Amino acid sequence: MPSVEIVVPANWRTVAGHELGDLSCEVDTVGAALQWLIAEHPQFGRRMFDGSGRLASWVNVYLGGENVRDLTALETAIRKDATLIIVPAMAGG
Repeated sequence: MPSVEIVVPANWRTVAGHELGDLSCEVDTVGAALQWLIAEHPQFGRRMFDGSGRLASWVNVYLGGENVRDLTALETAIRKDATLIIVPAMAGG
């Protein structure tokens, strides 16, 4: 299974209230990586997902140079070691 590093915005790290350390997991989809992140750090859940469990409109997630919204969103497969970069859109997140 691929190893996925997750990069969150610096201001999200301060909201955690403690040192986050390494944010990496072994998963095969973007959705599984984000579910792992919010299981480990629940405070990120409300920043990333809307009430229906979809990626919130104010959050972009990049896999390589592609926004996962332009791919298959949370179902996007991760086939090799990768980095997910979470970026709040505009003033949202």
